[in-house]
Amino acid sequence: MLRHHLDLAITPAQRHRFAATMSLAADDADLPADPEFRAAVIGYLEWGTRLAMENSRPGAVPVEDAPTPRWGWGVAPPYQG
Repeated sequence: MLRHHLDLAITPAQRHRFAATMSLAADDADLPADPEFRAAVIGYLEWGTRLAMENSRPGAVPVEDAPTPRWGWGVAPPYQG
């Protein structure tokens, strides 16, 4: 997946717009509104889009076999506000 971003020169504004659009798409798809779940989704989007932006720079060489963070949902009970 990292190689798909090579030489695209993604700007911070483009990265932010993509992350925001994906967050809105989660609403449109009726994904759970649970704050812990949404925090995990946003955390993944932030990590992924920042990595994509770094690897999109001209001449970037993605790290082969880099570890992928693992996110979970349900570590704590859903917020009961």
